[in-house]
Amino acid sequence: MASRKPVFLGTFSFMFLLVSCGSGDSNTAAVASRDVGVTAEYDWFLEGVTPAGKTKATRTGDGRISNSSFIHWNNREYSLESELQLDEDGMVISQTLRGNSAFGATIDESFSYVDGVAEWRTPGEGGSSRSGDKAYYLASESLDTESLGALVRAAAKELDSELALYPAGSARVEKLKSVSVASPEGPATLSLYAVSGIGFTPTYAWFDSDMNVAVVDNSGWLGMVPKGWDPVILKELSAVQSAAEAQFIARISGNLANRIDGPLLIENVHVVDVKNGRVNRNQHVMLEGGKIALIESRPIARADAVRIDGNGRYLMPGMWDMHGHFDMSDGVLNIAGGVTSVRDIGGNHEKVMELTSKFDSGEVIGPTTYRAGFMDRAGPFASGWAAESLQHALDRVDFFAKHGYLQIKLYSSIEPEWVKPIADRAHSHGMRLSGHIPAFMSAEQAVKAGYDEIQHVNMVFLNFLAGDREDTRKQLRFTLYGDEARNLDLESAEVQTFFDLLKENDVVVDATAAIFETMLIHKMGEPDPTFAAVVENLPPNVRRPLYNPEMDMTGRVETWAASGKRQSQMLKALYDNGIQLVPGSDHMAAFTLHRELEVYAEAGIPNDAVLRMATIDSAGVLGVDDQVGSIEAGMNSDLLLLTENPLENVSAVRRAVLVIKGDTVYRPDRLYEAVGVKPFLASVEL
Repeated sequence: MASRKPVFLGTFSFMFLLVSCGSGDSNTAAVASRDVGVTAEYDWFLEGVTPAGKTKATRTGDGRISNSSFIHWNNREYSLESELQLDEDGMVISQTLRGNSAFGATIDESFSYVDGVAEWRTPGEGGSSRSGDKAYYLASESLDTESLGALVRAAAKELDSELALYPAGSARVEKLKSVSVASPEGPATLSLYAVSGIGFTPTYAWFDSDMNVAVVDNSGWLGMVPKGWDPVILKELSAVQSAAEAQFIARISGNLANRIDGPLLIENVHVVDVKNGRVNRNQHVMLEGGKIALIESRPIARADAVRIDGNGRYLMPGMWDMHGHFDMSDGVLNIAGGVTSVRDIGGNHEKVMELTSKFDSGEVIGPTTYRAGFMDRAGPFASGWAAESLQHALDRVDFFAKHGYLQIKLYSSIEPEWVKPIADRAHSHGMRLSGHIPAFMSAEQAVKAGYDEIQHVNMVFLNFLAGDREDTRKQLRFTLYGDEARNLDLESAEVQTFFDLLKENDVVVDATAAIFETMLIHKMGEPDPTFAAVVENLPPNVRRPLYNPEMDMTGRVETWAASGKRQSQMLKALYDNGIQLVPGSDHMAAFTLHRELEVYAEAGIPNDAVLRMATIDSAGVLGVDDQVGSIEAGMNSDLLLLTENPLENVSAVRRAVLVIKGDTVYRPDRLYEAVGVKPFLASVEL
């Protein structure tokens, strides 16, 4: 649904990256009195270049803080008005947040603490607690940067720098280092803090002696700086934050990654043959040097081998996520969830290359990465890297080819007439071309111009609902889909003709069906369908936003639910017509991929076909199915051990008890615990 998910907005408050700064001496006391009657203004930028909105914060001496934000990217418009009241200890005693999410849903959140009773409410959930001990309320709607800033100030006053949180959990603050950056007033000294406990991994924040919010960086993608500041500082601060995050992940990687120097024997195991859709029972599998060395039906005699008793469990190939927009912290979730290969489908080049290096070297836990280079055309709806001309776009294709990318992903503002020359240039490098379908172009036209793959199932529907008539850069690509998909006759001649075109050209569909199912059927107060199976295991501040739909469903619930059923029927029709589907997340790592596979199975696609899509088929799309994706001698040893047969129940992939990537073995229960997720079951002892 997005070229880059805004991970700190709304649903993904757990990945918020906040920076607070100002000029001054870094040795000044960590906690200072609040400014009196100060109003500060900020500007937002995409990748440090494209203007993307404004924020205004007003702080008064009586503990009242207001925050007003309007942020826009890729025709998403996020607005927020927040009023925060703190007591003399810096704790929240009241807060209101009003506005609209990036996809149009109403933001309406409130908190109060009166006479020892705390009460909180969002459109989808709420509760109360009576306690003599105060706790800090961390807003579910995390774009309220001032709320997180106040949390850090309050925690810094505590002897152990830790605060209990409403509704649950706790947050701990740790100062890491100080740096100096340029500001219009001269050098500014910033202190980096890590805030643990509010998400899967720490949140990183910069503060000066006044502890006022000034800069936000979201992994080099969407950032905020004080009005008048050069956004180039985002790159510098992002590098420091990235190094801090890498250090944290590397630290837990050292404790959780079990490297096997010699041979590893997995005995008494049922091997899932994804190529033939069958189970080879009671096998013995030897791994050595990151490869599958031998598979035998009889015990293998190898005295120097480390041995694991499979005990009648099921061994299947590691899975693929073909639509990743990941950060460093996603690596742990992916490996815990059995996702050993990820195609990044258009992240920031510098960040993606950094992650690839760290994952591949084993410095931090993560999957093998494959890269698709992103491009859009410069304009009011552009997202991410944008070309000023066709030649600029062609030069970018050459750039991606030089850096080992396998694919180009186009976005919605690309001129339709650019598609064929871009396709020709990509194909000349042996690269694939995919993407959203550009506005005022149909999917049929895009395929004829050279598309090898279509991102998102709604783009398949829009071939008929919008064609080349509508501006699909706008939210219409979601609302028209929800309103009208139910009416598309999948047995019509025009639909069959389109299927034939896709089949004849070997076009792949990266459906990201789970996130669109959520868009179409998520009801207020119920958990997001994508995460309903795991929501109770997630950290509290990750869990809370999952009860609030991101789309405005007013008057649309029944209509969009019907479109959700038609989406399911479309998936089955694509499969029945021989069109290759590949599973992708475009959302929270691993858990979304698990749901994607279930959505395919619920559509009527046979389980063996679903498992092929998640393994050998995805590897084949990227041309590496001779290296990874099946359990055969000579293949990479990317494997997961399951308690149930996934050919009988696709949901079995959620419950890995061991994950192997190359020459390293991981216990999922310990990986989950390290990122605040309650383990689903105990892993196999090594």
